[in-house]
Amino acid sequence: RRSPVRGGRSPPRQTSPPRAGCQLFVAGFNFIANERDVTHKFGKYGRVKDVRIVRGNMGESKGFGFVDMETPEDAKEVIRNMNQVEWNGRKLLVEIAKRPR
Repeated sequence: RRSPVRGGRSPPRQTSPPRAGCQLFVAGFNFIANERDVTHKFGKYGRVKDVRIVRGNMGESKGFGFVDMETPEDAKEVIRNMNQVEWNGRKLLVEIAKRPR
């Protein structure tokens, strides 16, 4: 079992595994971007089910994460519109996650 969460971070969410082709790996997030920012930006191209920004031990963003879209078509639309696009001063890499979690 994991120890209680420290530093104000919330515990991992218990969600069902993403459908094949629906989870995106995204690198290049600005370090101050949060889950709400990502949901708003990516939601322009399809329905966002979940956003997980990978964080260090102190809660700081590591600049990458995972975005679960409703359908594979939504995921492809995000890739078409957001891959290699500059957002908040950083160029994004957006691709289908190789090992969805």
